[in-house]
Order: sequence, then C-alpha cells, then structure tokens
Amino acid sequence: MKELQLMHQWSTVTYMHSGPRNMEVFRDWVVNKSLEYSASQAVESGEAYEHVTAALYYQNQSIAELNRNQSIVHVTQETCEPVVLVTALNAVCTLLASMVPVTSGEQLESLPEVMLRTRRYMLGLNEVVEHCRSWAEDSELARIFMSPTVQKLEDGGLMTADIVQALCDKVLAGMDLNDTATLLFRSILEKLEKAYVDNNGRSVFSWLVMIEAEFFQSVDQGELAAMVILACWGALTFALEEVWWTRYAGRRIVEDLSSRLDECDTSWNEVLRWCYEEVGIVNRV
Repeated sequence: MKELQLMHQWSTVTYMHSGPRNMEVFRDWVVNKSLEYSASQAVESGEAYEHVTAALYYQNQSIAELNRNQSIVHVTQETCEPVVLVTALNAVCTLLASMVPVTSGEQLESLPEVMLRTRRYMLGLNEVVEHCRSWAEDSELARIFMSPTVQKLEDGGLMTADIVQALCDKVLAGMDLNDTATLLFRSILEKLEKAYVDNNGRSVFSWLVMIEAEFFQSVDQGELAAMVILACWGALTFALEEVWWTRYAGRRIVEDLSSRLDECDTSWNEVLRWCYEEVGIVNRV
C-alpha cells in the first residue's frame, strides 16, 4: 500500500517538480531510490514520522541492491544513466533526511555535519560523471544536466556580483587582513560568485564542491562571517531554483542559522534582511 501511495506521489507531484521528463527507470535500486525521494517530498504534507521511516526503508533497499549488483563499482554504458541518477538522488535524500524532524522534540544533526556529508556525496557524483562522461554526453543525462531548473526572476532580484563583493567587504572590514581566516573567507566568496557565473546565474549549488571542508568547521565553531556566508548561499539556493528540494533545503538552512545570528552586529542587518526576505522570514531584523 505504501508503494502505491508513493508511486502516486511520484507520478503526480514529485516527478513534475524534479526537472526534465522521460528519464528511463529500469533498475530496482532506481525505483527504490525514487520512492525514497517521493517519501522525502511527502514529508511537507504532514505525517513526518511515517514518510521519513518510509524514506529510510527505501534508501536501505536501494543501497543494498546497488551493492549486491556492484553497479557502482563496475559502471558500464548500460548502467551509466541509472547509476548517476541514483548517486544524485542519494545526495538529495541525504540532505533532506537530515533536515526533517520526525517529532517536534527531535534533535537533528548540526548543519555543518549535514552540509559536509552532502558535499562528500556530490564529490562522489562528480567522480561517477567524470568516469562515464563519454557515455553521459550522448544520453538523457546530458539533457538533464543542461536543462535550466530555475525561475525567471526580475532584474534586481538576484544576488549580483556587486552584492557579493559588498558582503566580502563587510567580512574583511572586521578582520585582520593578515589573518588566515580572512584569506579563507575571501576565497569562499569568490567561489560563490564563480558558481553563480559558471551556471549563468541559474544556480549556486555547485559551490558546495568548490569550497574547502574547513569552511564548515568555521560554521560549527560559530564564526560569524562563515554563518552569514552560508545563510546567503541558502537564500540563493532557495531563490534561484524552482525544484522543490532546493527551496526546502535553502529555507531550512537560513532558518537554522537565523537563531544563531539574532545577536550579531547590526552591520550585518542589510545582508541578513535580504536573506530572510528571500526565503519568506519576516520581521527578523
């Protein structure tokens, strides 16, 4: 019964909000991963415990089948598409599952831990794609990766290079220019801008694999500049893409950081106000 419910969720909701259509699904582990993905989206409609439990069940099924067939170890032209698809969905589902509280009092993992694990999955995805690039370029995957998934926003609605530079200036203004952390944050901001430019202003999600893991340690330690930068990335991820999971994750990231940023210096108000307004948080600063 649960499979029927989730296939209905997939065919009527999730599938329609997940990018290009007609991707062939012909492996059991792809089907199970798709059911997990659908269960993750269904959390938004309520009954979190039921849907998260289902998502974890299908995740275990998919990974077990993938390992049993050694499909991730021996990628062929025939298995290229489903392996890449499952690897991508696994990164998405890992991110979502770590952000969804099953009960009101559940203690979730820290945001830096979630982001680091998602980053590792994305790096793995890059390796898989690179391994089978010659096959992928002639497959349905090419259309998926090249297809825009973003909203057409009005001019002025994006974080422009000028705004990124202004944020960089605010970070640098409060730090010792000889401090190694200053160099790290300068590099982090340059890569955020590069991710935006490289994707033609459509996405900044690739920023996760461009930055150093050290950045998330700074977030975990409560480094103000790091938290503000991550909030900006979350807001951009929410604003630029219309795929349901990027919007959910982007908003949750900003919400999670907002409580830690409540007492920060007022010099950050302009940047934080922009972040909060983009994801629909009102009257925060």
